[in-house]
Amino acid sequence: MAEPLLEMHEVSKRYPGVLAVDQVSLTVLPGEVHVVVGENGAGKSTLMKLLAQVERPDEGVIRVDGKPVAFRGPRFAQLVLGVSMVHQELALAAHLSVAENLCLGDESSRWGVLSRRADRRRARSLLARVNLTVDPARAVGTLPIADRQRVEIAKALNGNPRVVIMDEPTTMLTEAEIDDLFTVIAELKGCGITIVYISHRLDEVAHLADRVTVLRDGRVVQTLPAAEASPQHLIRLMVGRDIGDLYPKPDVEVGDILLSADGICRRGKVVDLVDCSVDVRSGEIVGFAGLVGAGRTELARAIFGADIPDAGRVSVRGRKVNLRSARQGIAAGLGYLTEDRQAEGLAMALPVDQNITLANIPLRLRMIDLPAERKIAQSWGNQLGIKAPSIKSRVRTLSGGNQQKIVVAKWLEARSQVLFFDEPARGIDVAAKAEIFDLIGRLAAQGCGIVIISSYLPELLNMCDRILVLRAGRIAGELARDEFSEERIMQLATGTGKGFQR
Repeated sequence: MAEPLLEMHEVSKRYPGVLAVDQVSLTVLPGEVHVVVGENGAGKSTLMKLLAQVERPDEGVIRVDGKPVAFRGPRFAQLVLGVSMVHQELALAAHLSVAENLCLGDESSRWGVLSRRADRRRARSLLARVNLTVDPARAVGTLPIADRQRVEIAKALNGNPRVVIMDEPTTMLTEAEIDDLFTVIAELKGCGITIVYISHRLDEVAHLADRVTVLRDGRVVQTLPAAEASPQHLIRLMVGRDIGDLYPKPDVEVGDILLSADGICRRGKVVDLVDCSVDVRSGEIVGFAGLVGAGRTELARAIFGADIPDAGRVSVRGRKVNLRSARQGIAAGLGYLTEDRQAEGLAMALPVDQNITLANIPLRLRMIDLPAERKIAQSWGNQLGIKAPSIKSRVRTLSGGNQQKIVVAKWLEARSQVLFFDEPARGIDVAAKAEIFDLIGRLAAQGCGIVIISSYLPELLNMCDRILVLRAGRIAGELARDEFSEERIMQLATGTGKGFQR
């Protein structure tokens, strides 16, 4: 075994009331892809911030090439130690150009005057390393999320680092974009760059890892070769127990039509919806599949009333609904769990109880009934297993899985009969994912109609009764459960196969 490039010896990090990293010892070898996995709150991101000198350790020693290193901040880590970090939340200035983002803080100059031409030239060189061909003068905010992810990686390569830390880089990407990212990682590894990679998606371990380290409650449980790291073994190490089927599809008798959307059309900024029709029955789980930009989220928002359709009809339980706003969608019995729960699904600064009642605030004498609100929140907290210090805890302090349960509670309290789950497992760990899909199954068994929108095909293939595949704002095909396959979905999504046409 080669001498370690990075070493952590009994490193700890405390925050007020929390021991985030507890006596962790870790080695990273030169040229390897080292994947770090664990539940939310296991200490993964904090550990990586310690390596990248974003945070200062309270105890322990960090060594590079066998020599202890002092804490001098992330710029020192990147330019002197050769350790860069790609954060889960992209740290890009949307209003600046690609070149300005890539060279920010390290701009080229001549005789004290900034050289935009030199920065653009350097930007093109960095972009080439991640196989991205965009105009360096283009504003970052106009790029698709996958391209922004590559710009973030290119920024981390500025200064020719020896180690690049990637924190959940595939969270917002489609399967095809993930494959492209894996190609970039393989090329970086081929150039001798070491990758430390945090992931919730255990299937990524087999594609990427040389070794895997499992964290639980701020401690290292085990480091093992990727060949010995089956998903089920990793799950047992992560949570300390066996977890059943991640996708517990209920055996439910499908009932009458709850939701019928017919001929939905809408001109949009990204994609135009053209003549889209959807039926959802009681107890049924319907999937929306397709590539990014196909119109999956746009169709859900138009049916729900968040975006007003230009044409088409929506009926709930056979009664036509004139959806001109989200408020009308809620009143009709529809609920929409947005893919960006923090920006659109929750009021992050408010406590748990106020978030749960947001869509159906209890009133008494035209004022908020605070005792009723507390009782409602406690009831849903018990039913859904929401873990929080109290119902008055700020939602922003909770894990992604508990935040997602609070969004579900909000819509159930609003008495939603049809629920749209847009990327329901995004950004949550494997244990929380199992709980969310178990909850979806229980809701279907109780007679709700469910729509799951997901870029991760195993979620759709395992949970759904039917899958509608969208392409360029149209429904390209519909697959019954006995017709499911990843290949068939991709054929319809890309227009390379024939299928049922609406």
